[in-house]
Amino acid sequence: MTRISLLLVSLFMLSALTLSAQDALEDSLSSKPTLTISGYVDTYYSYNLNRPESGTNTGRIFDIPHNTFSLGLVQTVFSYSIKKLNVVADLTFGPNADLGNFGNEGTAKLIKQAYISYDFTDRLTFTVGQFGTHIGYELIDAPLNYNYSLSYLFGNGPFYHTGAKLNYKLSSKAGLMVGVVNGWDALVDPNDKKSVVAQFSLAPVEGFDVYVNWIGGDEYNTASAFGDTKGSYTSLFDLTTSYQLTPVFKVGVNAAYGSFSSGSAQPEVDNPWSEDASWGGAALYLNYEFNDMVGLGVRAEHFSDPKGVRYFGPLEATALTVTGDIKLADGRFLIKPEVRYDQSKDDFFEDSDGNLKKNQTTLGAAFIYAF
Repeated sequence: MTRISLLLVSLFMLSALTLSAQDALEDSLSSKPTLTISGYVDTYYSYNLNRPESGTNTGRIFDIPHNTFSLGLVQTVFSYSIKKLNVVADLTFGPNADLGNFGNEGTAKLIKQAYISYDFTDRLTFTVGQFGTHIGYELIDAPLNYNYSLSYLFGNGPFYHTGAKLNYKLSSKAGLMVGVVNGWDALVDPNDKKSVVAQFSLAPVEGFDVYVNWIGGDEYNTASAFGDTKGSYTSLFDLTTSYQLTPVFKVGVNAAYGSFSSGSAQPEVDNPWSEDASWGGAALYLNYEFNDMVGLGVRAEHFSDPKGVRYFGPLEATALTVTGDIKLADGRFLIKPEVRYDQSKDDFFEDSDGNLKKNQTTLGAAFIYAF
């Protein structure tokens, strides 16, 4: 990211912050505050037909343990609102919280999100703090995903950002977001660079939405596996769209392309971040509701990272996931039986002898209660 682009974004955000400051303060003081509390608990069981010697499912982001009942995540969200101001403290606990907030340390690992949001006008909103990424179709929050196990695209993209952003409603059907952040998955900036984030959203007809997302910047020396060479540049474009074809049938698509420019004059042996690289993939989501209590979701995906600049090393894989969705207790208690098949171009998945093979099948079920 150039200094000029960072300066332009900063000036835009600073200008917005000066709008109607006195009126905003008076509006906040004259209204009554509200506090809401929500969250969820999820637990699951997973069995890998490869019976991996290490007892872990290869290539997974959260549902890692094999043949064991596991706790996923416990979440509590406190949301405080007063007229145009909203303050959110999204706290998480458990194994998936540690994995999802890996860029934080100590008690900060409990923080999934913590931000302040202010509506300067009906069209313009300013947000500052730590917030979930705009990249991708899936979320860390298990109740908000149809499939329980997460895609390769989700696992290899950012989880959250710390910084400031502006959301502007261009019309009732279109919006724009732009911001400056500390990079990928970082509470404290690990280098002297910032990244720019942007999103264009469009909802042309009811039930159909499109999001074009981007993040770019120098991500050297970060927790997100982009090497330690100063002067490198990372860019990620992401397309997310969904269409509710009928009241019971929904189609979703996620596609992403990431590129890494090393900034190195000479590639180094056994250092994937010393040369330019790219990664990406696509996923198709099909969700069907048989009735108010039972549904079925299918996800087909392909992911490619030939030079291994993301978390799993060199990988080209496809996966098919079929997930049931059983709703009880007025839809608050979700039971999600799931089967997933993964196939890789090269040997990647562990077997019972600790060797690698080209495929992996897992069976299991998740149990989620949202409040």
